[in-house]
Amino acid sequence: MLKRSTASKAGRPLHEEVAQRIQAEIIRSNLAPGEKLGTELELAARYGVSRSTIRQALTALESAGLIDRLHGRGTFVADKKASRVSRDYNIHIIVPYLTTSFTGRIVMGAQEVLFKSGYSVSVSATHNSIDTEGEYIKRIIEQGSPGVIIHATESDYYNPSIFQLLQHDIPVVMTRHYRFMDVSYIEADNYQGGYDATKYLIELGHRNIGLVSKPPRFLASLQDRIQGFRDAMSDAGLVVKRERMLTDLRDYRYVYMEDRSREHEEQVVSDLKEYLSRSPEMTAVICVNDFIAADVARAARCVGRKVGEDLSIMGFDNIGISAHLDPPITTVNCPTYEIGKEAANSLLHLIEHGARERLHKTLPMELVLRESCAPPRT
Repeated sequence: MLKRSTASKAGRPLHEEVAQRIQAEIIRSNLAPGEKLGTELELAARYGVSRSTIRQALTALESAGLIDRLHGRGTFVADKKASRVSRDYNIHIIVPYLTTSFTGRIVMGAQEVLFKSGYSVSVSATHNSIDTEGEYIKRIIEQGSPGVIIHATESDYYNPSIFQLLQHDIPVVMTRHYRFMDVSYIEADNYQGGYDATKYLIELGHRNIGLVSKPPRFLASLQDRIQGFRDAMSDAGLVVKRERMLTDLRDYRYVYMEDRSREHEEQVVSDLKEYLSRSPEMTAVICVNDFIAADVARAARCVGRKVGEDLSIMGFDNIGISAHLDPPITTVNCPTYEIGKEAANSLLHLIEHGARERLHKTLPMELVLRESCAPPRT
């Protein structure tokens, strides 16, 4: 077996990297105090390093009180293992907001997996500030961390701090990522969601279908939903007319943040009333989130349209508001809890096998059928 060099690719001493991998193995395998890890020779072979490197790693772990080394017998899990408080066991999760069920469920799913694996979790909210996100990442790099889960802050440009995490070989998994960034991510299949939503309306008999979105910016989720709409229309031989595409709605709310001023609310509804009025032949509208769907429903009433009768509305994300509107909104469910669990499992894999591996996975979205969609009137 070839022996690795004495330094990792990030410049960190190799024995520190090996020590972290041994810690992760103790946690993941849920080893009890007193259980044997192996001899120096066995561990050196298992981790593919020299005996001197493994000896340095074990010395560091012994100093931290995590293992006991008995001459002639081997290496054993120390009693202190059961009361781990070291920051090396603290996973960081960064999200835009903590006040909503959307990101809350992602965090809950991740915590379920990480806690079972022996890790503690620190959650930080950026309040949708890319500068704050950068400060959190800078602190994580300075203090060290076994891994980070990030639900990217929405912005007009990439956050360069995320590249710094990758450069320092800190395992990173994103649950909302930047397109073209070489990073591991776990997300909903937003393209499939957009395609299936449009296909469902087409199967109901709709041909004049519109779409409403905020500016997609750099993030892939809205871009994919819009592309799914376009491709479903094209596959059905239907034309996407420019006047039915409103992709720059000035809506500053997020699925993570519901607050807005009355002036802003009135401006959004006014824009949507104008949008609906210029295409009276439109019988269905796909909205890229449920907040926009609720506003389209309000605007429709203002211009004399009846939702679920002469205008069908499709939302996205299946947040709480969608089920309580009149009529309840048909929407596309985002599997947030499952995304959190998969992100945590992927992060644990990267911690064990190396931060330079890339894992990409999308989870299916499902239609939630309610009264806001019906066949078009003939």
